[in-house]
Amino acid sequence: MDKSDVVAVSDVLAETGSTTHGHCSKAVLHQVPESETSLFTVNPGQQLAMHLHTRTWDLFFVVSGLGEIRCRDSSSAITIPMPARAFCAIPPGREHEVRNLSMTEPFSFLMIHAPWQGYDHVSTSEEACKPKEREHS
Repeated sequence: MDKSDVVAVSDVLAETGSTTHGHCSKAVLHQVPESETSLFTVNPGQQLAMHLHTRTWDLFFVVSGLGEIRCRDSSSAITIPMPARAFCAIPPGREHEVRNLSMTEPFSFLMIHAPWQGYDHVSTSEEACKPKEREHS
């Protein structure tokens, strides 16, 4: 094995990402045709709008914070709680959105897009991303 084949990141939360979708950041950790691994951080109270990928799996592993993934297909809709250390795999063609449930803390997760080659992001929502409304007791 060549040393150049090995990628190691000692603290993914220390990685600085670039702004994406206007309300989160993305720091690419590794990218080859088979997959892209990155750290996404969604700002407090924000969401990544409903979308799908036609050929790519989205593999989520939560590093910190509290969020949820809402996904739907032609016959059903589900909400998946995503606390720290949770994992979720969304297959190609399944609409999904990611929400940060905290109004004060970021929601950070490792995202693996597999395969990366042929990746697409198809928006399926006309609604602009807005801060989540606070629930009143």
